[in-house]
Amino acid sequence: CLAWAAYHDSKSMTIPKIVPFTILGLALPFHVLRGAALATAGQSAWLLGSGSPLMGALDGILLAFAGLFTGLFLFLPLWFLKASGGGDVKLFAAVAAVLGPTLSVLLLMATMLVVVAWNGVAWLAKAKGSSLLSSPMGFAPPFLVAFVLLACWVHARDQRLTAATDHVAMSGERHAR
Repeated sequence: CLAWAAYHDSKSMTIPKIVPFTILGLALPFHVLRGAALATAGQSAWLLGSGSPLMGALDGILLAFAGLFTGLFLFLPLWFLKASGGGDVKLFAAVAAVLGPTLSVLLLMATMLVVVAWNGVAWLAKAKGSSLLSSPMGFAPPFLVAFVLLACWVHARDQRLTAATDHVAMSGERHAR
């Protein structure tokens, strides 16, 4: 879905409405099922702790809505300032519903870093006389790059491929993530 949004955004500077609504439509059942499964295994999805599968499902719903509202809170000011379009707001909010509030903030920071790098390369290319990167860029292409980078980082962290930073991980004890 994100790759399609990035392609469409790079060509027409619009994001089809079906993309964020599809992502949001998949995020809610995913978090309900994930929360129920984690609660069954004695783990917590987010805030409510481990308990019954019903509480786990509710915890998953809370995580999805917290992410959704975090995404809206972070991106609506950019829309009001005309720095992004409505499709960008919907896309970020839908992906934030998948990621939850914490990873959504990290995704926004990563996206801004990708935009800065992208614009730096475009500026250097323009200074050298190239018109390759001179056309306007939508939000979705750098968003996709940042999402992939964040997904790789989360995967590496979850697989313990990055350095251990907390005392539990350093001691080698197993704990719920």
